[in-house]
Amino acid sequence: MKIAFFVLTLLALLGSALVGKVNLDFTKLFDTGSMEYQIFTQIRLPRVLLAFISGGILALAGLLFQTLFRNPLTTPFTLGISSGATLGAATAIIFGLGGGVLGFSFVTLLGFLGAFSTVLLIYIFSQKLPSTSDQRLILVGIALSFLYSSLLLVIYYLSDFQESYLILRFTMGSLLTVGYGDIVPVALSALVVLWSAKRYAYALKLFSISEEFAFLQGVEVQRVMMVLFTTISLSVGVLVSVVGPISFIGLIIPHMVKRVMQKSIEWTILPTFVSGGLFLLLCDTIARTLPTVSEIPVGIITSLLGGALFVWILLRKKGVS
Repeated sequence: MKIAFFVLTLLALLGSALVGKVNLDFTKLFDTGSMEYQIFTQIRLPRVLLAFISGGILALAGLLFQTLFRNPLTTPFTLGISSGATLGAATAIIFGLGGGVLGFSFVTLLGFLGAFSTVLLIYIFSQKLPSTSDQRLILVGIALSFLYSSLLLVIYYLSDFQESYLILRFTMGSLLTVGYGDIVPVALSALVVLWSAKRYAYALKLFSISEEFAFLQGVEVQRVMMVLFTTISLSVGVLVSVVGPISFIGLIIPHMVKRVMQKSIEWTILPTFVSGGLFLLLCDTIARTLPTVSEIPVGIITSLLGGALFVWILLRKKGVS
């Protein structure tokens, strides 16, 4: 079963890389001087890899957050991390910060800074509120999301037409890339998320029951929660600063995997990552192959498909259909 799943994943990656608005002559794919070779190796292959890794990060981050806080609606978007990254990137755009440092654009760097600042603010504010840790983090995250949304509207108001267009495109999510430069930080983020999930899989299993039960089993609750929360949040921050906010994957995929597998979290970590990657790969393939004048941002496709799937799951869960 695992081998078949692995082969199907490879076929999906290869199949997605071979389709697009430009038809490729397959006999020239390995001719280094041909246009087909350049399109395949420098545009399509990097893009499908970026889509797969990005979807995996978002799905796994959603699963881990929902397990930590025992709340099925908790995602990086709910906690304000994606909103913080979006605000940082929009700030770089409105101030016309071109160029970058160490190969990273200022849009990416300020996007990451926005996510990192959000992580710090959530942690600092949560220590001041008299409530349980999961409630504090969720409430503070929601409050920061509203604050960031208001500040983003101010930036929209102050920006000119071109800046508004760039910000709007960023907020819709985009997997446009040339070469493999954008994949490196995202791939490292994926490794961090996977390592965190595997390293603390047993603790996460106990957290899914209750914090008290995890504590009684010898888990250092506060330390483990903050390590997981920080590593997952920063990984998502890196991702959003590169591809923009892409919604619904962290919400819909964990629910789908849980319904299909019906096993504890240690068995669903890798399937959730792969399923999230395949879902975003499918959405991106649809986005770039539709016969439209310009390419539809992938965030629109994920919202449409994800929203419809989530409503269907809720209706089936209640026995409506």
